[in-house]
Amino acid sequence: MSYITEIFERLNIQYIREFLLHGNAEINIDSGSYMERLETPDNVMRNMLHCKFPEEKEYEEVSDKIYDYATACEEVYMEIGLQCGFILAMQIVENTRVQPDNERH
Repeated sequence: MSYITEIFERLNIQYIREFLLHGNAEINIDSGSYMERLETPDNVMRNMLHCKFPEEKEYEEVSDKIYDYATACEEVYMEIGLQCGFILAMQIVENTRVQPDNERH
């Protein structure tokens, strides 16, 4: 297998995410849809909370705090992701810019 083929085999957003967040590209690709990847841990969390907090009022208080935290993480990482995307786009534009003949080295 050529190194070029290997590059295209690694072309997966989950690899890029893992490298940027943790400096590690060794992961198992999750083939589930985004909704499946969100719903599975959400269902596990809800079931655990219902077991630990059978009273609805306690359950709501705790789950509200968890969702507040998750929302804050979502917002921060979305902003970081947008900035990373913009920086990468600027680098791509800069690297692909055609220079006039008299400016080439």
